[in-house]
Amino acid sequence: MPDNSALLIWEKLRPIPSSNDIAEALRCEIHDPLWLLARQWQLGEFKAEDAGMAAFTHVVTTSTPLQRFMGSGQNAASTYKAEEKPINAQTEQLAPSFDLSLRLEAGRMWQKMLINANKGQAWEVFRQNPLLQFKAPSLTYESGSSELSAYSYEPYSQIVVALSNGRMVDGALLYKELQTRKASDFLPQADSVVNETGSKWVQWVNNRIGIAGPQTNTCWDAGRLEYRATISAILPDNTAATLHMPEYNGQNMDSFSWEQAIAQQTLSDGLDASQITIHRNTFIPTPVSFPSMPRARWWEFEDSTLDLSNLQARKTDLGLLLLSEFSLLYSNDWLLTPLTLPVGHLAQVRSMRVTDVFGVQSYINPVPQNENWELFQITSPAVPTPKGWLYLPPVTNHFLQSDTLEEIHFIRDEMANLVWGVEMVVPNGLGEGMDGQSAALRLESWLEKLAGNTTSTPMPDISAPFTYQIGSTVPPHWIPFIPIRPNAANEQIVFRRANMPRFVGDFAPTRIRPRTDILRSVTDEKRHYDIQEEEIPTTGITVKQAWRRARWFDGRTITWLSREKSIGRHLQSSGLQFDQAE
Repeated sequence: MPDNSALLIWEKLRPIPSSNDIAEALRCEIHDPLWLLARQWQLGEFKAEDAGMAAFTHVVTTSTPLQRFMGSGQNAASTYKAEEKPINAQTEQLAPSFDLSLRLEAGRMWQKMLINANKGQAWEVFRQNPLLQFKAPSLTYESGSSELSAYSYEPYSQIVVALSNGRMVDGALLYKELQTRKASDFLPQADSVVNETGSKWVQWVNNRIGIAGPQTNTCWDAGRLEYRATISAILPDNTAATLHMPEYNGQNMDSFSWEQAIAQQTLSDGLDASQITIHRNTFIPTPVSFPSMPRARWWEFEDSTLDLSNLQARKTDLGLLLLSEFSLLYSNDWLLTPLTLPVGHLAQVRSMRVTDVFGVQSYINPVPQNENWELFQITSPAVPTPKGWLYLPPVTNHFLQSDTLEEIHFIRDEMANLVWGVEMVVPNGLGEGMDGQSAALRLESWLEKLAGNTTSTPMPDISAPFTYQIGSTVPPHWIPFIPIRPNAANEQIVFRRANMPRFVGDFAPTRIRPRTDILRSVTDEKRHYDIQEEEIPTTGITVKQAWRRARWFDGRTITWLSREKSIGRHLQSSGLQFDQAE
């Protein structure tokens, strides 16, 4: 039995600091060095490996620039130099349509070039030529007019009226004429100076505005709603290496966007082998370090901002598993050697030699890779060789972008078995974008005013319990794409652009044409526009068009017209129905 009458006494030990200085306590001094040595011996830190620390790394690399470029819509390759233009600008560049602002800019430049060439009288002849003048809009319904949709926009028609009667030369009309004629053909007699000025002006239009040229509007694959391009370079063994970009949505381009392809003769011609360069560099390697890295010595305190032991990875998280294994087991066994590679080149490490502090040299051989594991090199699904090359595309990811000029929502309509291209933003003809629905309704109202003086036959008043309607209508800015099978022997389905009818008064019915360049694309010689079925998912697709502007290596300003594709969330329905009885 316990003795409840026993006296229990507790003692509390409290350390009393002898001074206010805490530096000695923070040093955590240990007065038994043999204990530390014993712990090091137990952990195997005294086991000699007869290895020295790396002192120098000698790296020999080979680089060859990409010299030839060809888009998906080109038949011939063009010369490409990374120092002249970013590869993403080269790929994305589109040929803009001649809107009113570009027509004015081109006309002013023609005036400026003629006056600078002391040809002021020639400018008066061009200005007074009716063939090159702006035409005031006629208040009649012409279904084939290319400016019909823009006339309903009041600021556009007002500017065109102000420019008519020979006040300014229409740059689009002049550019069209100078494709087949000389500039002095508009003058009473031939003039070599005017002809030379006309050639310079056409070149300025091609370069500045980008209306024409072998590299423009050729990489956009309208049937896939993405960009495709191919580039080539010459290798040290005088063979051509071809890289292909199978799909690029206009957002981010990186080295993995390109893959090796079969060499093409059009891309192999004109490659200069003298541009191949061999680089020899010597570096001082440094240990790899990262936050919360495990310390190499057991008594060191580790950073607790990241708990590597708490990583939760599934069996399929291969990247996370590799990262955790490297961080926990091999992090202090790796050295980092920075290597600067020339941008826009194919580069390959030919040899790597490491010299330690004892003067012993070791050669680092490349890790064998196959089609299932390719790290830091271009993928080659179709071509097994050459291996070990890395491409650093000369891209500019920092650019200014204008407001959206065109925006299309591609929507699947399962009830109507259609795909709709909804023109959310359409060009206003003045170099800007405007709301597509408002523009479509304004055009319909303007056309109804033009047809206001026509007489229409009134519908008879028939009293019936039911009203039969053949089909309902959709907003004018909804362009239909119907599913068809182009080849009877192939089950592949494509969506082909169709047209909704437009009825205006007693005018003959016409087709509602798209107002955007995106939907005015064609994919075959019959002027059809077919989109592959798999490119339009259930959630829809959004395609935008805008101007981009960036600075390049030498400070030059690069401006190009680009498109960007992204996944949409367009689940609305058009409400199109047929054979309705109410």
